[in-house]
Amino acid sequence: MKQGKLSKKALALGVCCTLALGMAPGLPLPGSSGIVHAAEAGGEPSQETQDTVAADSGQAQEYALEAITVEAKRPDWESKLSPGTVTIIRPDDYKGEQKTLPELLKDVPGVHVRYVSGKGQYTTVTVRGSTAAQVGVFVDGVLSNLGGDAAVDISTIPVSNVERIEVYRGYIPARFGGTYMGGVINIVTKKPDKANISAQIGKSSWGGTTAGLEITQPLGTGSLMIGINRDQSDGDFRYKNLGVAKAYTEAKDIYDTKLKDCLDWINNDLDSYGLLGAGFSSFSSIEELKAAFASDAFNNHVINIFVTDWFMDPADAKSMWEEMKSNDYLGREEKIRKDFYGKLGIFDDTRYRRNNDYKNTDAIIKWQDDHWLVKGSWKKIDRGMPKKLFLTGDLSEPPKIGIDLPEFIERKRQKLTTKDLLVGRRNASGNTEWGWQVNYLDQDKQYRNPDSYIDAAFAQWSAFDSRRLGGAIDGTHKIGDKHMFEFLANWSKEKMDVDGSRMGKYDFYDQLPNALRFRTYYEQTLFNLQLQDTITLNQAADLWLTPSIRYNYSKVMGRAAGPYRSSIDPNHIWVKQEDSQVNDKITWQLALKKQVDDHLTLRSTYGTYYRLLNLYEIAGDGAGIMPRPNSDNNGLITGQSMFPVPEEGTQWDLSAIWDGKLLGADSSKVQLTYFGRDSKNMLQLYRFGFDFWSYTNAHKGRANGVELQGDFHWNKWDMNLAGTYMHTKQQSKNDSQTGDNVYRKMPHLYAPEWEGSVRLTYRPDNRLAIFGELKYIDEMYCWQQDPEKVQSSLTTVGLGAKYKIDKDFQIVAGVNDLFDKGPEMEFTSTGYIPGEKQNKPIEYPLQGRTYYVTLQYRY
Repeated sequence: MKQGKLSKKALALGVCCTLALGMAPGLPLPGSSGIVHAAEAGGEPSQETQDTVAADSGQAQEYALEAITVEAKRPDWESKLSPGTVTIIRPDDYKGEQKTLPELLKDVPGVHVRYVSGKGQYTTVTVRGSTAAQVGVFVDGVLSNLGGDAAVDISTIPVSNVERIEVYRGYIPARFGGTYMGGVINIVTKKPDKANISAQIGKSSWGGTTAGLEITQPLGTGSLMIGINRDQSDGDFRYKNLGVAKAYTEAKDIYDTKLKDCLDWINNDLDSYGLLGAGFSSFSSIEELKAAFASDAFNNHVINIFVTDWFMDPADAKSMWEEMKSNDYLGREEKIRKDFYGKLGIFDDTRYRRNNDYKNTDAIIKWQDDHWLVKGSWKKIDRGMPKKLFLTGDLSEPPKIGIDLPEFIERKRQKLTTKDLLVGRRNASGNTEWGWQVNYLDQDKQYRNPDSYIDAAFAQWSAFDSRRLGGAIDGTHKIGDKHMFEFLANWSKEKMDVDGSRMGKYDFYDQLPNALRFRTYYEQTLFNLQLQDTITLNQAADLWLTPSIRYNYSKVMGRAAGPYRSSIDPNHIWVKQEDSQVNDKITWQLALKKQVDDHLTLRSTYGTYYRLLNLYEIAGDGAGIMPRPNSDNNGLITGQSMFPVPEEGTQWDLSAIWDGKLLGADSSKVQLTYFGRDSKNMLQLYRFGFDFWSYTNAHKGRANGVELQGDFHWNKWDMNLAGTYMHTKQQSKNDSQTGDNVYRKMPHLYAPEWEGSVRLTYRPDNRLAIFGELKYIDEMYCWQQDPEKVQSSLTTVGLGAKYKIDKDFQIVAGVNDLFDKGPEMEFTSTGYIPGEKQNKPIEYPLQGRTYYVTLQYRY
């Protein structure tokens, strides 16, 4: 982002890694974050792999902490089924640390996690400078991305019953339907095997509670797994509102001025009545005045004047003087004082995040044998939606310092319920292995905001009901010793109904209610046909070429309810009551891999990519977001929409992998990757008319960077390093009717140049493990419009320990963000507008120091 800072950032990250290497004789993340090739999506290890794992576990001591035997070769399926860059994360290696999917993904190089609305709220992931929409997220090989969502909210995906998380960058294996410019994350749930019961319960700061129960049991020809989990938090962490100091100073200055004016008026009024003199002069302060008003000497002085000069009865004089003091003098001062001290939020800059709670519950039941897989899952998310802080304007203004005060809470909430079913079968015959699966998903999203004061559609409540039916057939066929052919064909159809508040109102057109103006029904049909061949190029069988070709198809339709009409309303004649678009394209990718010897492997990939668009990007919502109008050479609207086209581009990478003994380690694995991406037709939402916005292909960009990942293991020490450097260029143009259609440089949002992590683990014996983590995220742009804004960097430290009480019980305790840096994150403007240069908290403050403890039981 700022080229002048690169050398310092590089030096800082290098020093961090060097210190970590020097502190300990090592740390491979126990099988979780080494750079390895992933297994088949949703598939399971071979029988040889299962035998290896069983043998390793049988050698463990009775009370030993669970760990992967890192000295042994990784399973064969990890290195052969994908020629691209893959990282494997095993959630059980972090069990008890209360890590969610976003937190696990932070240790993967090239991956950036963005807490869009704060921890536990809407969270997205980007890969190698991509957008969140360009990343495909799968669970057991089934796509989680829905057409009604801009991107997958990874905070809603549980990891409690997950065997591994596969993160693919660059080359994407053919078994994942679709083409993803960013990458693919595949979450593989556990395969039930032997009878087992495990349970855990944990507590954490700010009202956090986690609980889980997992039961596995042989059943028939296979095994059954049942899991149920709960994760909840109040989310009411503490942070500082940076506008309070200025607001207090400004209010105090006004208060002091008003008090002085009040005192001057009182002195003048007393003097006009002849009440000053005879030893009583003008008062120099409110305190002096109050003391005089409370003294018998001054009160008797005033009453004597009223009696002597005004010929008043002594009782009447006393009564009138008390009324004047109370109403005219002290009452005036009291009103000014109450007005000042009654201002909310200016006397204490400490805030506690409000309406930031969440309650996540999920359950899974899975039965599997050598051929059949049947899985059903259910999850429910109930969470508050906190107010965001302001990026623009003066932070000391009352609406901005009032956020998260009890008097200004909005009870805005989201409830999400998802149910899905997966049935599949796999078969093997000779050199062919193939399978099929059918899946169904039902998701209901509801938003409620009873405190909304906006009279607009969907402001008080909205509901989105999505259903998707899909199926796939895939397989592999070995042709001699030279070819491993893979194929996938899959299809899905998604339907979504939309409803919300004020559907009976006429907010846009006097003769058409909102229920007929908004698109309330959508469909998307996806079809993918993908082929891949891994070709052994030499007799030594250490050089492989893997070409892949993909055909991807999408049809999107959005429709407004009501009787047929040629356009959605007379004011927008180009927007039809029902709009649809078909997009399809063939893309390809190529990988070359050379195993130089037992320790060194070289790899290179190159490919073209194509992101199909979602429902709203094509059809809009019929109101605030619409397809842009097409126009002739004279600028007149032709009555037709101009739909955006899918994003596309190319990407490549070069990798060197060393698997051996480095730095005196018993075992180590290090991978260095140089990558590049060139994207065009990137979508941008622009204001194209007085009352609507449209998506247009107005962006293009480029990203280049380096990824480093290393795992080291010594006798009692483990170490994992992950680091990413990325340099991006992004341009945008105004291609509206009044635009100049010229590309101009613009900042790439939420794309840090530097990001990295270090994890150290020390095991003094078989019962105890002590670990520490250091994570760094560089500063990054968070606002593109003038003046541009930059979000501050973040460095966090975590510490913890795991202790095996006996063979059944283990306790885990620790702290995340030890120095409470999350709530201190700020952004600052690079512009010159008055009031804009002040540092401000980020839109959604991040939870900081969090203590946790977990008790685990396994039988």
